[in-house]
Amino acid sequence: MDLTFALAFILTTLLISLTTGTTSTTEISSNTTASPAIPKLPLAIHYEALCPDSMFFIRRRLHDALFDNDWWPRVDLKLYPFGKANFYNNTDLNRIEVYCQHSEPECELNALHACILENLELQPAFQLINCMLRSYSNAIDQCSKHLKLDVTSAKQCKESRATAEILKPYGRETLAIQLSFVPSIVFDNRFEPYEQSSIRYNFESNFCREYETKFQIKLPTCG
Repeated sequence: MDLTFALAFILTTLLISLTTGTTSTTEISSNTTASPAIPKLPLAIHYEALCPDSMFFIRRRLHDALFDNDWWPRVDLKLYPFGKANFYNNTDLNRIEVYCQHSEPECELNALHACILENLELQPAFQLINCMLRSYSNAIDQCSKHLKLDVTSAKQCKESRATAEILKPYGRETLAIQLSFVPSIVFDNRFEPYEQSSIRYNFESNFCREYETKFQIKLPTCG
């Protein structure tokens, strides 16, 4: 009888231990469940580094809207520094080159912006470009110093590659939409050429409408 009692006691103890362990695991799993990801609205900006309208839109409308309204976590932003540029075959040099609306200096700055986008995380890259668009000069050194950013890799990118090569992927995306005005703004991969004026001058209300339409979420600052 003593042996039977001992075996029963051991089995009961094991069952209690297993049950407790299962409960503990369940509690840990429920406590470590990840929060739902914040929905991000795809937004593409096709612009030029020396275009006055691009400079105004990015600095005075886009930047302020994203940060004043705390929309940065809610946007999947793509920047395309190309605008009304295009590629051509330079037969004298036997290579593809690029021309830009505001002449060669704009092509060079567009390529520098592209290298910044390739070599920095998006938010610091956007802040750097926003700072550089304050003037028509190349202010990468002043702006990177002000923002405490290391731009060594971006500058090496620009110095070591041909301008047309750097701009090729940005040009491919921009030429595909056949824009007629710079900047052009594309919500959710849908280019609306006849709505561009309204989007530029009423960016916040358009962002609110597009976000609510896509995600059925009305953002707090959308009124």
